[in-house]
Amino acid sequence: MTRRLPNLKHLRAFEAASRHLSFKRAADELSVTQAAISHQIKALEEHFGARLFHRMNRQVALTDEAAVLAASLGQALDQVAAASARFRAQVMTGTIRISVTPFYANRMILPYVDEFYAACPGLNVELDLSYDIADFAARDLDGALRYGLGDRPGAHMQLLHLDRVAPVASPAMVRDLDLPMTPAQIARLPLAAVAGQERYWSQWFKAAGQALPDDCSMSRHDQRALALDFALAGNAVALADLPLIRNELANGSLVCLSETQITLDRGIHLAVPEGPFRDPRLTAFGDWLRGRVSGLI
Repeated sequence: MTRRLPNLKHLRAFEAASRHLSFKRAADELSVTQAAISHQIKALEEHFGARLFHRMNRQVALTDEAAVLAASLGQALDQVAAASARFRAQVMTGTIRISVTPFYANRMILPYVDEFYAACPGLNVELDLSYDIADFAARDLDGALRYGLGDRPGAHMQLLHLDRVAPVASPAMVRDLDLPMTPAQIARLPLAAVAGQERYWSQWFKAAGQALPDDCSMSRHDQRALALDFALAGNAVALADLPLIRNELANGSLVCLSETQITLDRGIHLAVPEGPFRDPRLTAFGDWLRGRVSGLI
């Protein structure tokens, strides 16, 4: 049977524009220009001999008939995507491409990745080292490891582990002090925090048995990697995730100042594109990493 189908590129442009109700956002999703989306939808309208969108000033709206088409087309493309993913993952082989920050990859993945290969010998992990928000389609990514609260829109987020933190500093900063230190002693030292996350110091001091003093000295940094570097340089005390700094604790470039630890409400999540199907190869990688980190706590 010969199927009489419209141009599939035009259909994909229409489906994206129908979801976003925006030619610009559809263009961003498909990594083309807004003009290309407009031309493709116009060509599809000529194919059907019918208007698909009401074009208004700075916005578009589906016609009633086009809304029915868009709903069916969306379901069909979901089925195609799921079938494709199932085919790729029929056996646990091939390459999975995962975005991750260099800070995390160099400490938590690369030193141990041979263990994953031993557990899943048919798989290869290709790391896309970047601090940028992962664009799955534009950068051909299967997933991303991202740090935070797990509230990223447009992705399914699977929590792998939360931060378990304690105050750490360069040994040069506390050379003349006995360890472990009291909360009052730590409060007299300069503290480092990630901007917007100063509350974690308040939580730590509360767990340690006293309130965070109002007059404490606290520097603020854009990323936790920068706050940790500031502490490594001997400038401040940082709250650091203990598995993440195990090497620094082992070689003595950082020392833990207190036995009090707290678990934060943020950590590492495995982000995968939204959809009805989960690639079991990514699930296997996430399960391995979760177990790997739990063995370091």
